[in-house]
This record gives sequence, structure tokens and C-alpha cells, in this order.
Amino acid sequence: MRNLALIAPALALLGGCAQDGSRFPSLAIRDAERVSGTAQPVEPQEPAETDPVLPTGLTDRLAALGEQARESHATFLSRAARARSATSAAAGAPKASDRWAEAIVAFSDVESARSDTMFALAELDSMLANGAVTQADSGEEQGLLSIVATRAEVAELVAQEDAVLDELAAPIAP
Repeated sequence: MRNLALIAPALALLGGCAQDGSRFPSLAIRDAERVSGTAQPVEPQEPAETDPVLPTGLTDRLAALGEQARESHATFLSRAARARSATSAAAGAPKASDRWAEAIVAFSDVESARSDTMFALAELDSMLANGAVTQADSGEEQGLLSIVATRAEVAELVAQEDAVLDELAAPIAP
């Protein structure tokens, strides 16, 4: 009896879920949705073979950015050589000691030299993104291969600097 009292309302509720399927619209393709027309496809035109013209001043700007990165990398390496002795001397020194403070200042000096190299890389990233968008929109050559080559060179310098910073930080890390 008790089971019947539970089953009867459940069956009544389930009856509400069963509906007549004829009330819903058909999902068949309508006449307006059918493809029609008599237009013939147009043959694509062959693009004219021309040498790509790079944006004005791109070659000079890439050379300047590459030179800027190499100069800042040389500065980085000279500062890293000086900082290496300070960080080695501070190995195991307590925080806030004179040796530790000197090592932190020397390490910060090296990090600031790295940021100069990063400025060149950031500008190359921006040039690459803008050039890719412009080339996609206009179809005109934007010197992307030249930008990518210079960017790869600068990115390699930054990777070397990251490795040196990791090496310098090891003795003074907490």
C-alpha cells in the first residue's frame, strides 16, 4: 500500500513528460533554405610575380635593434663578471649582512642590463605581430622573415642572459 502511494504520484508526473510530437515544427529543409541560383564560379587570377618590397626603413631598424641587443648583452656580460665574485662571496651569508647586500646590488645591476636586451626583443615582438596582421590584411610582404631572423638572434641572447642570472642567483637564494 505504501509503495502504491509513492508510485502513483510518480506515474502521474511521468505522464506529463510524454507529449504529442506533432506540435513541434519539422526540422526538414525549407524551400527558402535550399541552394539555388545560376552564377558560375570565377576563375582565380594568378598573382603577378614580383620581388617583395619591404616596408621603408625596416632593414635599418632591424639592424639597429640587433646592434642595441648585442651592445646591451656585452654590458650584461661585463656586469655579470663583476657580480659573480660578489654573489660567490655572499654564499651562506645571512640576509642583511654586508656581503649579502653587496651581492644583491650587483645582481640587480645585472638584471637591469638584461632589461635593455628585453626592450629590443619586445619591439621585435611588436613589429612581428603588427607585420603579420598587416600582411594578412593587405597581402603585401611585410618583411616577416627578416623580423623573425632578428628576433631569433635577440631571443637567443636573452636565453643566455636568463641562464647567467639563474647561475648568479643560486648562491644568494633563500
